[in-house]
Amino acid sequence: MASSTTRCSPCSERHITKPSAYWCLECEEAICDDCQEHHKVFKATRGHELIPSDNFKSLPSFITDIQQSCLYHNKKYQQYCVAHALPICFKCIKEHQKCNVIPLGEVANNAKTSGQLQDLETRLTDLLQNIDRIQKVRKANLVSIEEMKEIRLAEIQQIRNQINKHLDKLDKEIKQDLEKKECQCKKNIHKILTSVIEKENVIIEHQTNLQSSKQHASGLQTFLGMRDIEHVEVKVFENVQFLLSLI
Repeated sequence: MASSTTRCSPCSERHITKPSAYWCLECEEAICDDCQEHHKVFKATRGHELIPSDNFKSLPSFITDIQQSCLYHNKKYQQYCVAHALPICFKCIKEHQKCNVIPLGEVANNAKTSGQLQDLETRLTDLLQNIDRIQKVRKANLVSIEEMKEIRLAEIQQIRNQINKHLDKLDKEIKQDLEKKECQCKKNIHKILTSVIEKENVIIEHQTNLQSSKQHASGLQTFLGMRDIEHVEVKVFENVQFLLSLI
């Protein structure tokens, strides 16, 4: 392929710079409008296929990079070896004498309408359809996964709400039970304290009476009074022992 597709190759050979407008697929050269007119009338080139330069530039590189001349003999490919599926020049025929060799034109002329090309197009179309189907399925999977995640998160939140509700109920019941027990315990303690204070007052009273009898009563009165105080003391002692057992 020529190194430039933007300048006319025949004009460049004459040291003239002109922009190209066409590309000759046979000569593999860029051609301007003027040279295109000559190209179409010359006997050697009138059968060549010309395409607009922009169309040629749009071709993929694996097409434009195809060599149309034999690498070994620097001659244009004219024949096609069916056995080796290779284009060959006339000098290559010696190496393919036992092969089925046909004119390259027979293969090239029917290439665009051949069943092989149509089959390739069909397979590529099928591949694209399969890829499109896979993409749709995978995109649907992504949506499904997102929906499943949202459902699971909602379920987790529902379970959490139920657990919180149950914990709130337990918290309320435990607090009520503790308040009830606290009230009962305080009541019992106050009852015990009241009883202790009563016993304390009785003891203080008898202690005071004992000191008063000791200072002012007769010996007989003191002796007889001690018996009453001892009797009360026994009852007080029993009550105190009971209170200690409660503690």
